[in-house]
Amino acid sequence: MNIKRALAFSLLLAVFCIQNAGAANISGRWEASVMGHRVKAVAEQKGQKLSGVAYLYDPFGHKSTWHFNGTVNGVDVQAAHFTGNKFTGKVVADGKMSGTLETSNGFHIPLDIHSVK
Repeated sequence: MNIKRALAFSLLLAVFCIQNAGAANISGRWEASVMGHRVKAVAEQKGQKLSGVAYLYDPFGHKSTWHFNGTVNGVDVQAAHFTGNKFTGKVVADGKMSGTLETSNGFHIPLDIHSVK
């Protein structure tokens, strides 16, 4: 797996995770950009459990699909893909999340994600 894909996956996970710090349910659509890649994701929260799918579009328009699972505990969000890529972040404002994507190769990439209405 290359770094760009791992990055995109993690970003998508983060994007989905938090819509609002006080929200009981952070389900929704999220977007982010990282290293020339566009990430669009859809997340669903049930209690503290999180699941979803993220789509990574490279600069040439090629699309990769990433399914993820994780947890939401207050403003803290964690999500991971079975390949070992993981996102750890926090809700920083209504509809915004900030965190770090750790790739399976050990790279740490800062991510800022926003909700899409």
